[in-house]
Amino acid sequence: MQRTRRLLHEALMSLVRIKKYEAITVQDILDRADVGRSTFYMHFRDKDDMLYSGLENLDQRVRLAQTAAEPPPGRSYERIIGFSSAMFEHASEFRAVHHALLLGPGAEGVVRRHLHSVLTEVVGREIETQLPLRRQAKCFVSTELLTHFLVSTYISTLNWWITSKNPLTPKEIDAAYRHLVLPCLASIFG
Repeated sequence: MQRTRRLLHEALMSLVRIKKYEAITVQDILDRADVGRSTFYMHFRDKDDMLYSGLENLDQRVRLAQTAAEPPPGRSYERIIGFSSAMFEHASEFRAVHHALLLGPGAEGVVRRHLHSVLTEVVGREIETQLPLRRQAKCFVSTELLTHFLVSTYISTLNWWITSKNPLTPKEIDAAYRHLVLPCLASIFG
């Protein structure tokens, strides 16, 4: 059962590298995975359902990366963006797929909205955890605005990096992202 789902996901990911998402048919996926139509429909309603199912893996990766993040001593607020390094590594590993799904027509809106939603949940929760620890009594930036800023800046940085002709390493782009947002976090929490 898991093997079949994996085969189907791998087929879709290989197809988005060579074909626009909206042009890919269920039959294309079946042919690539060498799976029958009834087997496909036992697992998914359609290719969009399959795409959403694959995004659940991304959700898990974000949450695991956030949980595993260890901020430097005295700067617990850096945990708010603890997901970034692992996510840039993941994007590097699957660069062509990220490029096709984040920036190509069709699935891009779905994937970008989903990524934004997951990161907003994770970052917002972490900000709420960090609020009682901040040193300043008054902050003029709402939790919602700060969350939106951090997530949107991450997605913009990711998109720029994915399309870059001479991309930085995952470590370098993570350092650049942190350079952009850590002064903001330090001004609120430091």
